[in-house]
Formats: sequence, structure tokens, C-alpha cells
Amino acid sequence: MIKSIDILTIGDCGIDLTMYISKADEVKISDTEKPEICFIHGSKIPVEQFETSIAGNALNVAVGCNYLGLQASMYSEIGDDPNSQRIINELNIQNIDTSYCVRNPGTPTDVHSIIVYNGERTIFSYHGKRIYQIRNWPKPKLLYYTSIGKGFEPFQKELIKYIKSNIGIGVVFNPGTYQMKSGIETLKQFLEVTDILILNMEETLKITGEKPLAQMHINLHKMGVKMSVITDGDKGVSAFDGENLVSVNSYTDGNQVVDKTGAGDAFSSGFVSAIFHKKALKEALAWGVVNASGEITKESVGTGLYTKEKMEEVVSKLI
Repeated sequence: MIKSIDILTIGDCGIDLTMYISKADEVKISDTEKPEICFIHGSKIPVEQFETSIAGNALNVAVGCNYLGLQASMYSEIGDDPNSQRIINELNIQNIDTSYCVRNPGTPTDVHSIIVYNGERTIFSYHGKRIYQIRNWPKPKLLYYTSIGKGFEPFQKELIKYIKSNIGIGVVFNPGTYQMKSGIETLKQFLEVTDILILNMEETLKITGEKPLAQMHINLHKMGVKMSVITDGDKGVSAFDGENLVSVNSYTDGNQVVDKTGAGDAFSSGFVSAIFHKKALKEALAWGVVNASGEITKESVGTGLYTKEKMEEVVSKLI
């Protein structure tokens, strides 16, 4: 157990089962605004490549921040099976503190099935019911709260109390599927104690409705958020700190996009790490898009992440 934590990430983690497919007679692609894939029911779909990896928003961000020079710890309620041991073993190898990876006896570790076609992915996400609670972890400098499954509300209320009684913790919120579905009132309770909110454009629209970009940031700020960050895929990313609205374009190093799984977490770890290292807002956004770009050009999540030295070298040429 470590005595000092730069960032504590909180959220579910599990195992990703990723299948890379190519077009076959049994696979039908509709070229609509949002491309759709149809598999003929009862058929066998050829899989070009198959792999498994440890995964989860909290896990990915802890690993990404560790690459960028932060001492990271993760709090997650996990299963009690060989997959849970795999998670702990692989995180320990990467020097991530696993003291607060709590095994739940008699339960399986979450497993997510992912289909990758032409660089885009569809995720079948499973979150087993877990009971999270405030643990006796050392006071972190940053707290990163993200995706938790059904029944997260009681823990979130306790986490708000913890934050209010531990002044000085920088709070980052990147809501997951169930948190987004919980409704605006439940979200707003946590936004009131949030220093940095990271959303994609689709999530932002669900909270603010369709408005000019600047107004969406302003509306989030009115809900209590001190800094809002909105990612918008190839269109880039913007951030608002209550006074300044800053944006940067997406970044590419020229390599082909292979798999977009983990891109959002790579962005978050890049951006949050830059803020921790006291980089200016525009430079922090650059850290995020560069890290995301590195991730989507690699097949396995986490293999395209930047180290702090490499990140500073690349970003220095962009800013």
C-alpha cells in the first residue's frame, strides 16, 4: 500500500474480448449517417483476429497517467476469479497501486465483448452489480470518478460527502453509461463538486441540449463545473475554464487508424496528466489529442500510450 497518491481512479474494470472482423457474406453494412452492421442470425461470422485484455475506464486512465509520470491508484470492486487475478497482476507489473481493488467473493469479473470493423468498434458492455464504499485510501491529489454500473447512487452521495470533507482534492468526472442514464438531477449533484468534467459531444447534448458550443460550455459551468472539456472526434476538442474557451484540432501522426477502443480514456489521461504537471490549458488539450491518436493506431488498448518524455517532445512541435 502506497502512502501518497497523485491520482485515484474510481470505477468498474474487467476484461475486454475483442474480435476484428472483415466483411463477409453474413455481414451487412448500411452506409447511413451512423453506419450499421447487421449479422445474419444463425450464421458463423469469420473473425480475423481475437484478443483479450484488461480494461475499464478507471483502469485505462490509471495506466495512462502512470505512463505520464503520476503515481496512480485504482479503486474498483471486482470479481473473485482468474480474471480478477489477471487484472491485479498486470497492474502491479505497471506499478499501479492495487491496494483498493476489492475482490467480491463468489462473483465473476466483468467481461465486455467488442467487435471492431474498419477501425470503429461496437462494445457489448456488462457491469455486474457492485457495492462501492468509501475506503481508507490516502488523500489523493486528484480523484478521477468514472463508469460504475447499476446502483451507483448511494456511493456517489458518500463520495460527494468525502470530497466536501477533504478540501483540496482536484475532482475529475467522466460519467459512464449508467451515470449518464440516471438523469440530469443525479448528474448535477456530482457536477457541483466537479473541477474538471470530460464529456464527448453526444454526452454533452444529452445534458445541455443542442446549442452553440460556447453556450454548452457556459451551461455546464452554471451547473457548478469549474472546467468543462468536450471532445468531438475528428473535429477536435474544446475546454472552458469559466473565462477562456480554448480548442485544438484532432492530431494524427500519419499512421492508420486501427481501433478506436480506449481513445477517450487515452485523451483523459493525457489531459489530466498535463493539468497535474501544471501545463497551460491549450497544451493540456494537445497532450490529450496526441495520446488519443497514439492509442487508435494500435490494436491493443494501452499499447499506443505516450510517456511524459515522448509527449513533451511531440507537443513542443505543435504549440
